[in-house]
Amino acid sequence: MIACAAFLSRSHRVFTAALVSALGIGVSLTAAGQTAAPPGTLVSGTGVHAPASSRSASSLPPGALTGGGGAKQAAPLTPASGLNQSLKMHGHWIIDIKDPDGTLRQHHEFENSIQYDGQNYLVGLMSGYGAAGPWEIYFSSVGAVAATSPCDTGTFPYCAIVYSTATQPGLFVCSGLYTCAQNLTITPTFGVGPTLTLSGSIAATQAGSIGFVGTGLSACGGAAGANGYPTAISTITPTQCYASTTSSFSGTGTSTTLGSPISVAKGQIMQVTVVLSFS
Repeated sequence: MIACAAFLSRSHRVFTAALVSALGIGVSLTAAGQTAAPPGTLVSGTGVHAPASSRSASSLPPGALTGGGGAKQAAPLTPASGLNQSLKMHGHWIIDIKDPDGTLRQHHEFENSIQYDGQNYLVGLMSGYGAAGPWEIYFSSVGAVAATSPCDTGTFPYCAIVYSTATQPGLFVCSGLYTCAQNLTITPTFGVGPTLTLSGSIAATQAGSIGFVGTGLSACGGAAGANGYPTAISTITPTQCYASTTSSFSGTGTSTTLGSPISVAKGQIMQVTVVLSFS
């Protein structure tokens, strides 16, 4: 059995606060015109994804170039310029509903919001205290009502698309808790405009609707402190973490509640793509 205390702990906020305070970085996954939804998290002891209180880091406007006589001069570094300009992370979702024969019935696109677990994950990677592990995509009806969700194992009414059911986070959520499909692809692109794309599909086991969506993450690190996060540079490599049956810290990376739920018939295929990018 996995180290549940480390895997399920969701109250940790230390790394994000330190980064935001030191660099003045604002982190947001909410696109223009999109209302940020309540964050999702894993409730300790249950493995159920559920909304938690929303918190967001503040952002500052970027600095401007000024000058006269046609010559441009860099403005002095102030709280509104230089390192204090906003760094934004975007999460773009595409959900296609298809019949079993591949016929496209619905196409939906929307944005989502980063959660504290996701912010801590990024800080762990940037500091070297965390090593990246696999992700997952999960979703259900609003409020996770079994009678109206496209998936229901009799335990929790969630659909999950995972990288592997033998390693985290798939090992935990697919052990009779969620309805799972093991076909998640995790694809990075580098250079100008880098992205991380998560993609996969799963069939609806019953008629229902998609109203809440999220991405789950896992990371490995060194010895954990009292708050559950690693306290030293990780000695575990990403290759080892991808094959690990335990996680140092894991949780909900991004999530949102849809304004208009997506109706799905039993047997239809739910093809999901999530593209994470920066600006």
